Amino acid sequence: MNYRWGALIGALALIAGGQARAAVPMFLPDHDIAGTYRLSQPGKPATTWRVRYSAGAEVARARSLDGAAAGTVILLNMRSRDALIVLDQMHAVVAVPGVGAVLNRVLTGDGARFTRLGAAQVAGRACTRYLVLKRGATGSVCLTRHGVLLAGQGHDRQGAVRITALSVQNAAQPAGAFEPPAGYSQVSLPPAMLAQLLGTAG
Repeated sequence: MNYRWGALIGALALIAGGQARAAVPMFLPDHDIAGTYRLSQPGKPATTWRVRYSAGAEVARARSLDGAAAGTVILLNMRSRDALIVLDQMHAVVAVPGVGAVLNRVLTGDGARFTRLGAAQVAGRACTRYLVLKRGATGSVCLTRHGVLLAGQGHDRQGAVRITALSVQNAAQPAGAFEPPAGYSQVSLPPAMLAQLLGTAG
């Protein structure tokens, strides 16, 4: 799994929540949300994702709105540490290899230390900024008092990633939105082909 794909999963996991260190009051949305986020990395075209999150089930759904992966849907389950990609053009569902390790690092904090920096406004909402430091990496996040991520950025030896909320709404999410379409087959794809389909190759 290349860095760009790992960064995407990490960013979506941050939106959907994680376990907080003491300095962070809440790092898990306490209600359902729907939002549009911009994901960018140096040297790569920025992409826009429509994200839904169900607080009760701890599941997330992200749909790419542009770029090479436009129309692709990712389903994340925080409890089982699983991720599925829905490929409508193939009428198939693909399990993402190696995503469990990425989710574990994000959801446990991976030894990160959080330092409060102050207040900010992102996408018309108030949030608190935190510096995030860990061995070999640094970054920051901006969280609402209800645990919703509005902005985040980080970098390590492999590269950098930034995610910014363009809009976020509080909205009850139907359970069916987080299930694969009925009748789709579950298939396995070589990592290179999966990266090509998602526009993350290279």
